[in-house]
This record gives sequence, C-alpha cells and structure tokens, in this order.
Amino acid sequence: MSQKTIEKDYLTMGDVVLDDKTVLVRVDFNSPMDDNGNILDDRKIKSHLPTLRSLEHSRVVLMSHQGRPGDMDYTTLEAHAKLATELLGQEVTYEDDIFSSCARNAIKSLAQGKILLLENTRFNAEEITNLTLEEQAKSQMVKKLYPLFDLFINDAFSVSHRSQCSVVGFTEVLLSVAGILMDKEITGLDKALKCHEHPAIFVLGGAKANDSIKAISNILKRGGADKILTTGVVATVFMMAMGIDVGEVNRKFIEDEKYMDQISIASRLLKEYSGKIVVPEDVALNNGGERQEVKVDKIKGDLPIADIGRETIENYSQYLKEAKLCVFHGPTGIFELDKFRLGTDKLLKAATQASYSVAGGGHTLDAIDQLGLESKFSHVSMGGGASITYLSGEALPGITALKNYASRSSKG
Repeated sequence: MSQKTIEKDYLTMGDVVLDDKTVLVRVDFNSPMDDNGNILDDRKIKSHLPTLRSLEHSRVVLMSHQGRPGDMDYTTLEAHAKLATELLGQEVTYEDDIFSSCARNAIKSLAQGKILLLENTRFNAEEITNLTLEEQAKSQMVKKLYPLFDLFINDAFSVSHRSQCSVVGFTEVLLSVAGILMDKEITGLDKALKCHEHPAIFVLGGAKANDSIKAISNILKRGGADKILTTGVVATVFMMAMGIDVGEVNRKFIEDEKYMDQISIASRLLKEYSGKIVVPEDVALNNGGERQEVKVDKIKGDLPIADIGRETIENYSQYLKEAKLCVFHGPTGIFELDKFRLGTDKLLKAATQASYSVAGGGHTLDAIDQLGLESKFSHVSMGGGASITYLSGEALPGITALKNYASRSSKG
C-alpha cells in the first residue's frame, strides 16, 4: 500500500497496487431501456470509463444491477456488456450468472487486462435486502466470490445509499477502496456539504416529494442552507401545507402518489424554519398543452401545475446568481414538454453563475445535457437519490463501509 497523497478517511485506487490483481468493481450500469432491450442512455456506463481504463493491467470483474423486480427494464446485462465494449474500445465479456460454479470458473480463468461483467445482481434475492454490513458479508454472494479477489472497488456512488450485498458486503472481507468516479463524487459533493460561505441556496423539485422533504429537514437541521427554493411536486406539497387551494387535479395527484402525509411534515418545517423555505408566487398550468400562468392563489378549475411561473423564475434566478453555493436537484416542472421547460432552463442557467454549483438527479442531468451546461457546473453528480441524501448530511452505507475499512486497516 502506497503513502496517501491527500488525507481522506477512505482509501482510493492510488493507495493500492492494482497491477496483476484480480479486482471486483461495483459499477452502476443501470440505464433506461426500450421494449426491445436497447439501452437509451449511455451516460452511466461512460461515467465509469476512467476507472476501467486505469485497471488495464488487472483482471477486472464488474458487478451491476438493472431495474427492479417487476419493472419493464428488469433484465440481463448482456446489452450493457456490448455497449461497454463499444465505449471502452475493449471487449467486456458477459457472464449470465453471478456466483455459480460457471461464473466462478470464468473469474478464475480471466487473463490479465481482461474484463468480465457478471449478471444483474438483483437476480439474486439477497441483493434486494437492506441488511447491516456484517449481515451482508455473510451472504452467499459474498462467501462464494470474495476468495477469488485481491481487492474490491466501489465506483457506484449512485447506489451507495443502499446497504446491499454488492455495495457493502465485500468491504468486510476484502481490501476495499473508492473508484475514480466515487472519489470524484465525494470530493465534489463534500465541497458543497462543508461549504461555510453564504448565501447557500438549494433548489429542490422533481416528482419524489418524500425524498426531497426528508432532505429539506436534514439540510435545515444542520444549518446547511440559507434558502430552499421549492419547485415541482415538492412545491405543491408546501403550498398545500400553507393552505393554498391547488385545485382538485393537483390535490388528487398528491393523494394518488401517497404524499398526503408529507403535508403535515411540510407545515412543521415552515413553522420551525420560518423564512427559509420559499414557495412559488405563480405557476404555469397545462391548459390543453398551452402554458397558462396564474398566481398561486388563483389556481382554479381542473388544470395541472406543469411549471413555475415567470415571476417566480425571476425571483429564484436572482437568489441563484448571488449564491456562493447553489445545489440544484430536480426539474421545476414537466420539462419534457417544450411549453413547460422554461423554469428548468432558466434556473439551471442562473445556477451556473453561483460561486460553486452542484446539480444532480436523472431528469436534471437530462436537462443539463440538452442545454450543454455540464462544463459550467462545478460538479454534476450521477447520484440521483444518493446525491441528495449525501447533501442532506445523511451517511451513505456504501461510503460508510469504505471508511470503516480504512479505519480498520489503519489500526492493523
């Protein structure tokens, strides 16, 4: 093990010998797919290329998941191996099992410089369970595979908020380090998490209101934000908590998505952190595909909220342009429709003017790609749910596992 050049509480690939080692790498190749099994977005696979290229003198075995049981895209990783081969310019062999004797033999016979992708980890029932690190280390997956490897690399920040076999189990029994992407994510997000400059402005929107509201609570509890600007479904919940009539169709959407319980939480947060949480002053309703802007106290009829309004866009943009830190997570509305992407586009552009800007979430990344803004952000996170969980100050099991290993190894 080499001397670390930068003091961190986890090990990186620069801290260990990689050449002529058999290395298990947890990646996140989980990607949107069409009905014919074609991968629609190669961004996830591309994000791991620096890590894979740095392992050219190792025997490399990759683990990833795809979809969830019951989902349309819950399928094998054969297409992922083919796409990874194209992107890497080197063959990535696919093995249609995880830890059977055939899979283990394929690992044993792997030559130096070769890469093997194992089957979808979620085909193994153990992977779906969220257990402790110690319990996951006793799983059959870990028991069968770990003797075949010299070290474990976690390069999958985006799934590290889950305490699952392939994420945390191997850290208990193998030399374990962070991959290049993982290290980049932690470093980039830590600058935001530990930022002591003000104002610190968070824009939280998107459709997963429960996750965002939990993050809002954590962020405000640790004093991490001067203002939280709400958009999307998150804003609808806060408007309802303020007693604003959002219209029957929007109220029913909140009910159907099972977010009604979030209203009381939002109400408590508004009282406890008075002036910290900002809700839209106006919104854009979807009137037969046309943009109809109204003040929030004038939402009438049965029209769904599809974006924030121009007055809110202007006010929010001013906050962002003056921010020392900006964190942007989740679009402001239905940005997939041209008439309702104005808020997302304008606020993303404004966010890039902050002294330090971070963006995350799948749909946010789509919008950033379409606008060509990636290079203008200080850090763009592939993490989605993991990034907002991390920024809220909550520990991620996958990262905790790496830190625990580093702590044990420094004592031993």
